[in-house]
Amino acid sequence: MTIPLSEEELVAEFDRRWNRGIIFYEDNPKIQTQKINGFQYEFTVTGAIGKKPFIKDNADEPPAQTSLVKKSPGYVPGSDIDVSGYEITYINDTHLLMFNKFCMYRPHLLLLTKDGHRRQYEQLDLQDFQASWKVLRSLNWKYFMFFNCGKDGGCSRLHKHVQISPYLKDRLIPWPETSSEPPNTPYEFVLRRFESGLAPHEVLVIYQQMMTEVRSLLGLNGTPSDYVPHNVALGQGWILVIPRRNAGVGGAYGNTLSMLGMVSVATKEELKCWLSQGPREVQSQLGIPRIVGSGTKAQSSNGHHILSHSRGCSISTQDGLESQRQEAVN
Repeated sequence: MTIPLSEEELVAEFDRRWNRGIIFYEDNPKIQTQKINGFQYEFTVTGAIGKKPFIKDNADEPPAQTSLVKKSPGYVPGSDIDVSGYEITYINDTHLLMFNKFCMYRPHLLLLTKDGHRRQYEQLDLQDFQASWKVLRSLNWKYFMFFNCGKDGGCSRLHKHVQISPYLKDRLIPWPETSSEPPNTPYEFVLRRFESGLAPHEVLVIYQQMMTEVRSLLGLNGTPSDYVPHNVALGQGWILVIPRRNAGVGGAYGNTLSMLGMVSVATKEELKCWLSQGPREVQSQLGIPRIVGSGTKAQSSNGHHILSHSRGCSISTQDGLESQRQEAVN
């Protein structure tokens, strides 16, 4: 398959590989929805993510290949993601578009750097935005991109990648796509809305400005650390960044989708970890608890109208909980 992508062909190819057992996907997962204090949740129990591997921390490098350690030909040097059998096409000669092995949606895509030594705790760069833009535009913006930065951002693999998921009529859609006003989120975030005609390099500038706010929210201003745990979601005309403090709390783990209310777990027991603590409490501890009274303010950047939602405060990052089995993180 090549760019421009045909969504019909993409779904058909997903089904072929799923039927061959290459892709793990459950077409009839157990789903329950609930609105809590104005924030919509979708809880999905799917065994398709039950065997997904996860890293212990950002230093959990894959073993180097030696005479005693042989890696599958599907691993490029430095990578901990096997691409063999999942490839779709290369994008801009910088990224590989592939199917996710452990899927929550049909289809569920990965866009990973060709360089296997790039790491998930790095921030997004111009090449990431250019590749994501090309894929999303090819799919007529019927999909959105999300990124889990680092262990505390909910990632499970070290090889740098973003994920591409569709807007599905029978599933919850990210709130920046459906709501003109932010919902009553239990966590702090930074949201920018922009004209759809912006180019990737212009959105990169917006993202970098947002990251300055995120560093402030996390109390990282003036620190030498380049690692800023956060989540990113990107759609046509909007980008959302959520500062993160923890990968999980009390056995409830989450990535970007979980912060959007789209919570996927492998078992009922894992779902109980979310429900027993209260989903809003879990999200507030994964991120930064939202301060009541924080609001929106209009800004403009380079002549483009932008909506910003954030609240400045100084909260130090907390150490993540001890590594436990993750459910909805990638």
